[in-house]
Amino acid sequence: MEVEETLRTIGIVLAAGLIAVPIAQALRLPVMVVLIAVGLVCGPYALDLVNVPLDSAGPSLLFSLGVALILFHGALGIKLRVISRTVVGLLLLAVPGVMITAGIVALAVIPLFGVSWQIALLAGAVLAATDPAILIPLFDRLGLKPKIAQTVITESALNDPMSAVFALTMAGLVTASTISGSGSVDVAPAMDFLSSIGIGGVIGVVAGVLMAILLSTNRFGVLRALPAATLLALLALSYSFSEVAGGSPYLAAFIAGLIVSNKDLLRVDHDQKQEHELEIFTTQTADIVMLAIFVVVGINLDLDLLREYLVPGLLVMAVFVLIARPVTVFACLTVDRRGAWTRQEKTFISWCRETGVVPISLASLLVSQQVEGADIVLALVTFAVVVTLLLQATTAGWLAGRLGLLEDAPGAPKRT
Repeated sequence: MEVEETLRTIGIVLAAGLIAVPIAQALRLPVMVVLIAVGLVCGPYALDLVNVPLDSAGPSLLFSLGVALILFHGALGIKLRVISRTVVGLLLLAVPGVMITAGIVALAVIPLFGVSWQIALLAGAVLAATDPAILIPLFDRLGLKPKIAQTVITESALNDPMSAVFALTMAGLVTASTISGSGSVDVAPAMDFLSSIGIGGVIGVVAGVLMAILLSTNRFGVLRALPAATLLALLALSYSFSEVAGGSPYLAAFIAGLIVSNKDLLRVDHDQKQEHELEIFTTQTADIVMLAIFVVVGINLDLDLLREYLVPGLLVMAVFVLIARPVTVFACLTVDRRGAWTRQEKTFISWCRETGVVPISLASLLVSQQVEGADIVLALVTFAVVVTLLLQATTAGWLAGRLGLLEDAPGAPKRT
């Protein structure tokens, strides 16, 4: 009976996700917003067709290994040679940029929600990640100039693991503060931030190099005929090793994907058919994970909590969109002299930062682990998904055209 119930739950979640796609297309709404709405309808607030608690095994696996696969998939699209010109700006946006965004958001969260600086910074860290899964099809449709499109997409892929590491470090600070019963700062979780990056990075390099070699066309490529199984095995192993060693499994997955994507720099050749199979598998699996995540979030959405946090939540969103992001972009890209960023380019990038699967997964993971303030974080991320997708994603094309950043736009700058 338990197996039948599990299969029924999986079927309902995936069916709800599939139904949401044509509805979103018909209504011309972002699919992630509709996925949450459909999940809400299937959950206890409406039809009560399915119950999937966030702390159960299925969602835990979805928000851990599933997100790691999404990050791997995002890294597969990054070519280091292509982004070499803007690498300084990218690194600034992905590392100090995440900190700047999180800090500004935290300054708004503290007075509006009356929480400690640890919880406020936790919320800011989770919100700092963007979403390449949304941006890639958006930019393909717009015909945006390659320099901007690839920079924003790469930033999204880079800041996902950085935001995850920062958020989980802050979760450790919040938990330590709760256990001690004081607001004193425990420096151990903060120090773990650096070790988490280092350990996760090393494991990611090992997994990526191993995957590239095992799938290669040389004599060591003994698993080249099984790219999907090799990916899942190494991804699961690197995730578990990172967890045990105290590293970031999200960063490990991203770096592994980055190495596989740029295996030519290691002089490792892959068969084009095998590369195509790996790309198709990761794309389709990432799509399934994305559908399931947003439906599960909708099922577990607490409408009473959203109503309670509506006003302060929207005020935080105003700070998030109109202050935190522009300050971060202009501060980071102005320093990047080699990138030669124009005011128009920086303005567009400031407006383009949709919130998607990684922030919602991190927030749900915090709820499942019962971290203090996680309900506030999940509410804010839900607001961010709706606001950024409905407001920013729908106006990105218009703004790019006004700023002359489309490849075929009249008066568009010749330089890319």
